[in-house]
Amino acid sequence: MKITYLPTIHPRSKSVRESGSNSRMRHITRDVVYKNLWNSDLAEEVKKLFDEKADSWSTSRNVPSRGIPVLDALERGGVHGKRIVDLGAGTGLATQLLVNNYQSVVALDISKEMLKNSVTPETPQVCADGDCLPLASNSVDVFLVMNMILFPNEIERCLKDEGFLVWISSRGKETPIYLSPEEVVDLMSANNGVSWSGISAYALEGSWLVARRSVTK
Repeated sequence: MKITYLPTIHPRSKSVRESGSNSRMRHITRDVVYKNLWNSDLAEEVKKLFDEKADSWSTSRNVPSRGIPVLDALERGGVHGKRIVDLGAGTGLATQLLVNNYQSVVALDISKEMLKNSVTPETPQVCADGDCLPLASNSVDVFLVMNMILFPNEIERCLKDEGFLVWISSRGKETPIYLSPEEVVDLMSANNGVSWSGISAYALEGSWLVARRSVTK
């Protein structure tokens, strides 16, 4: 079995916000991974969307409950390493949970305005497209990807052989940018000679997956 589901220790709850299943970002998320439609126009559309939301992004989202799926994943998912990249960091709401636990933390986002409004301004901030990461190959121990479009090839390239992908959906299936744990593992396993497996659980209204690859020699 590719994914092992752990018992829920933070009782599940349903999001009271509007479902993201029919949102523009949900369609973009799936078009990118299943139709390979990412291009400069789409990147600019996503960048503009989040630039416009940056000023108020943390106002309603910087609450302890949002971080529970992240902390649960890091505590029970067997994650270890020294260098972690928060991919799609936004205003650093997940980044702030990492700074005391990793030797090197980098916050990366396509939206410059999001990074300018970071709650962790002391953390290195990198503005870049997730489809073309300014990171050396085989250099990252952990990618934290929370509510972020998945770019399997770049994660594969930059991640160390024994590295981890931590996939967080803060509102579970109601998250606008959403792929199920099974989809993430299958998409990451699409490259020849590489297979992925994972550990997953629900936590409050969110869900998490810690995925790890094994390279077939």
